[in-house]
Amino acid sequence: MTDGTGLRREVVALLQRVVACDTSNPPGREVQAAAVVEGYFAGTGVECERVAKDADRPNLIARLRGSGGGPSLAFLGHLDVVQARREDWSVEPFAGLEKDGAIWGRGTVDMKSQVASTAVALASLAREEFRPRGDLMLILTADEEVGDAGVGAPFLVEERPDLAPDFLVGEGAGERFDTPQGPLYLLDRGVKSTASATLTVRGRALDASLPLGDTNAAYETARLLERLAAHRSPVRVVPELEPLLDFLAPRRTGDQDRDRVARARTANAALAHVIAALVGNVIQPTVVHASGPANVVREEAKVQLQCVLLPPTTRADLERELRTALGDGNYDLDVTEPEGGLTSPLGTPLHDAIASFLRDSDPDATLVPALGYGFSDCHVFRQAHGTVAYGFIPFRHTDPIINLTTKHAVDEHVLIDDLEFQLRCARHVARTIGNTTHEDWSTTPDRADLPVRA
Repeated sequence: MTDGTGLRREVVALLQRVVACDTSNPPGREVQAAAVVEGYFAGTGVECERVAKDADRPNLIARLRGSGGGPSLAFLGHLDVVQARREDWSVEPFAGLEKDGAIWGRGTVDMKSQVASTAVALASLAREEFRPRGDLMLILTADEEVGDAGVGAPFLVEERPDLAPDFLVGEGAGERFDTPQGPLYLLDRGVKSTASATLTVRGRALDASLPLGDTNAAYETARLLERLAAHRSPVRVVPELEPLLDFLAPRRTGDQDRDRVARARTANAALAHVIAALVGNVIQPTVVHASGPANVVREEAKVQLQCVLLPPTTRADLERELRTALGDGNYDLDVTEPEGGLTSPLGTPLHDAIASFLRDSDPDATLVPALGYGFSDCHVFRQAHGTVAYGFIPFRHTDPIINLTTKHAVDEHVLIDDLEFQLRCARHVARTIGNTTHEDWSTTPDRADLPVRA
């Protein structure tokens, strides 16, 4: 039996070392973090392999080989993080500082806590000489946060089609939400699709000394973005969200979708933000650019719009919604094809393994399947291999609103108690799937329409 106190210290130390690797994307430079994880696995019996298109930006595969008698399981993480402006933080974002019972730093929530906890789970099982039936893997990718360098998950699945994990746990849901119906954890069985749009606003160049601002593309951009800020995507409940609404707001006679959503959003203030993201398209301007001399009125401005869409929103649907929201104006709009939107079945051994962990560790809680509100590399494995992939990083102890407001923001941190909880969950899931046979998997019914009570 592995000493729990020792593993707690071990996972904290590994997380601190990985956070100390500045893998801000761009430019990424994930190689140092990959080397830290490789070094951690040395001598444990877990094999490591780099798969790299760019030596500075490798993907890392860590594998505890199985006997071949059961399905394979991968934990999926990414080593890059979004950028952090040091002047905005109350602590150094790449120090891995321990403070107030938490580890602070960029990527602690998204998603180096899961990188550390799953790495320690695999290493500790290997040291205990656990022999799974199928391979247990930790797959750490580069370039998840930006995704345009061609070095991350899409490259990996094309370069190594032999990996093809049967089951996969990646980033996504896992916060514990207290509601009048009891505490719940969400399980991401899929994600919304994503697209981008480039808004090019036209003006006319003039001497900036003259009071002729009506030709300024910057002013026109501001007017268009004000209209977009006032836009609300129509409420739409997709089938994957029904289990959550059934739990929080059972249907009443005469209910419209909007009524149920409104009731569900009263259950928990943090969960209300997640529900709002899951019942409509989310469109956010993320990059605004208008370059040129300081003494010339801008003749052109470009705005990059990040669009996270409910399936089955098409490119034409998105363009129509954007033009409706923006209204008339002197602009062009270039919209990309949506990607993603795939889901995995429920009622699988992996679903049951996560539920059984919560049943033992948090018996008052309910595991409710839903969609993820943001992109993850889980989609790449679903698409390439038909992998059963769920997004789930459990946070038992933190207030969910802290994760929602610090991830990709300032003062990101993870409670050490939650880090240990994630480690326990990863060990349980790995052991459970590691003891699963091919026959167990092939005879499991699909209970896709039923929420699982943990």
